[in-house]
Amino acid sequence: MSKKASAKRTPATRPDATQATAPAAERVSRREQLRQQREAELLAAQRTKRVRIGLAIVGAVVAVSLIVWGVYSFKDKIGATNAVPPHANGDKSGIIANPGVAKPGAPLFVIYQDYQCPACKQYHTIFGAKLRDAADAGKIQLEYRTMTFLDTNLKNDASTRAAIAAACADNAGVYQGYYDALYDNQPATEGQGFSADLLRTTIPTQLGLTGDKLAGFQKCYDTQATLQFVNGTNDAAGRAGITGTPVYQYQGKDITKTLTSDPTSIDPYLGS
Repeated sequence: MSKKASAKRTPATRPDATQATAPAAERVSRREQLRQQREAELLAAQRTKRVRIGLAIVGAVVAVSLIVWGVYSFKDKIGATNAVPPHANGDKSGIIANPGVAKPGAPLFVIYQDYQCPACKQYHTIFGAKLRDAADAGKIQLEYRTMTFLDTNLKNDASTRAAIAAACADNAGVYQGYYDALYDNQPATEGQGFSADLLRTTIPTQLGLTGDKLAGFQKCYDTQATLQFVNGTNDAAGRAGITGTPVYQYQGKDITKTLTSDPTSIDPYLGS
């Protein structure tokens, strides 16, 4: 009996499970990598945006600061053109001659005056130096309260122009010197008034204003920057019952009639 040759069947090889799932795993891994990459790029973009915004804000702040600094530096350089002088008193009825100098409790000495007033010049000549010395020593707080009513009486505008110039001089830091110079240069003839050249050039130059400082003072004068303040001091004097000048007040009391041509007559009112 012949034996049939039988062919050996090689069993089919089954695919390895890890091999079957490898492509899918790789796809998942790749998607995760892309997701993480996108998140990283988004975070980086957000950080860059925040940095740019921060730099923009800092730049804007710096720019504004520079502008503000520039404005105030320029104003300081030229003497400014403040509508209200820096040393105006609390109710803006006058200007303090010795700001920050008066000792605690120092008595208040007030002078109501008009720059065209001949009697004001006489009183200034007799008592001005003593009052300045007492103010500089802090013994009194000295205030000048300016009126302009003589413009109407004399039919000119010299009192107002002089008052504007004096207030501008306070902006420029030379108020007391300007105040003194106005009386030193008061015309001998009442009503002649002050020339514009005297007010805007001669006196400030004599007081040391030059260059930008002088230009700033002249701009203040030319534009009448302090006119509203000057009108206010005149009106305040009227409300206080002042009808003529000069009026010298010590602690709110009118002492004008107690003063004589003797300079020492003011000594009891110069503080201690």
